[in-house]
Amino acid sequence: MNSLNVVTPRPFPLMRPALAALLLSLCTALSPHASAQQRLLSIVADDHQQSAPSTSSSGDLVTLTPEATADLLAARQHYRDAISAYKKLPQTPEIVNKIGIACQHLQAYADARYYFTRAIHQDRKYAPAYNNLGTLEYHDKDYRRAERLYHRAIKLSPKTPQFWSNLGAADLASNKYRDGAEAYQRAYVLDPEIFEDIALNGLHEATSNEEMAKMYLCFAGIFARAGQKAQALEYIRKALLEGFHDRNAIQQDQQFASLRGDPAFDQLFPNHKK
Repeated sequence: MNSLNVVTPRPFPLMRPALAALLLSLCTALSPHASAQQRLLSIVADDHQQSAPSTSSSGDLVTLTPEATADLLAARQHYRDAISAYKKLPQTPEIVNKIGIACQHLQAYADARYYFTRAIHQDRKYAPAYNNLGTLEYHDKDYRRAERLYHRAIKLSPKTPQFWSNLGAADLASNKYRDGAEAYQRAYVLDPEIFEDIALNGLHEATSNEEMAKMYLCFAGIFARAGQKAQALEYIRKALLEGFHDRNAIQQDQQFASLRGDPAFDQLFPNHKK
């Protein structure tokens, strides 16, 4: 979501106007621990080996299962081939959900919606499918419905940080800045590296520079409250680069009080008069 690592079809940037993109996370499984098979898949994908069976680091010959082979095709962004491979497997909610993810990467949104909905019909408690359906609603700018789906996913799996970060994105898009900050805070508590993981693995959805700047300020506030000044300063810089103009608001915001007097913080506001 681990749900966005080796067995997940590797997201890639969609066409996006301007420079900003909101990063949403698609989910497959909920387990935070990779199996030996998954670790091997990661090694094979990273090394760009072109055939199976493969050899593990211990020298043992390991043959990928049909599902792992399909996962590897998706990890290499061969989504159509991956879909064909997944369709040959027993159509469990997990497999149907993976087909939906591959369809979404191909921007076949109607097909993705069908498969995510089908996974939910098969298992009403399968949280990743609710989350992934929420990303489609976000794409369609139906933020209220996206929020409801993210809340449903969170109710089923409250300790999955990606669900909270996606909810934060939908809240910000709905101008619910306090709710968005709280959702991102929950994501950060569950996974202190969540923001970096989103940047690496998230699905890019077009949004405005203004919304991106507000998201960065949310991140900056979370890091500042956690006492991580370097990260807070970095996200303030990103917000300013995205065009956030109200520098006075940043300087007066109490969540950034710990940064005042820091030379790196003061350098961001060279024309400010104390």
